[in-house]
This record gives sequence, structure tokens and C-alpha cells, in this order.
Amino acid sequence: MTRKEKERQIRKEARATTVLFVICFIWHVGFAYGLSGSGLQIGGLPLWWLLSTPGVFVVALVGLAILLKKVFINFSLEDDDEKQGITSSEEGGRHDR
Repeated sequence: MTRKEKERQIRKEARATTVLFVICFIWHVGFAYGLSGSGLQIGGLPLWWLLSTPGVFVVALVGLAILLKKVFINFSLEDDDEKQGITSSEEGGRHDR
């Protein structure tokens, strides 16, 4: 990958992560405040708590799985030129000894 392609990919991953964070925040706060006065309970726990706290964890895991499959790419942050420069200087140093 070229340096520009790497920078573009980094920005894409950062935007996608920010979008997932905003989705999780809206989910958590929306259910916490939206259902807090309803009085509904499941198993003795308020419905707002079940949907906001453990619910946002599930949403985050699903979102993370989607990001890992569709958005994130494994690549080296080092420039190819830097790698070659380090390799040739290391090899030169070994042969001189």
C-alpha cells in the first residue's frame, strides 16, 4: 500500500469506529432515559437497565464484528522505503564484520 492509501484506510477505520461509538452512546442513553419511567421489569430488573447496559454491550460486540469483517485491514504502518533502507543497512553491517 502507498502512504496515501494507508492514510485513507486509517481515516476510514477511525470514522467507522466513531460511528459505532455514537450508535452505542445513543443506544445506551436512549434506552436509559427513554424507558426509565416505564416501570417495566424482567426478572426483577428494570427493562431500561437491561436494554441500556447489557444491551449496549451486545450492540458493541456485533458492531465490532462487522467492523473487523468489512472495514479494518491488517497492514504495516512502516513505509516500504523505510523497510528496505533498514534491511540493506543491517545486511551491510553484517557483511562488514
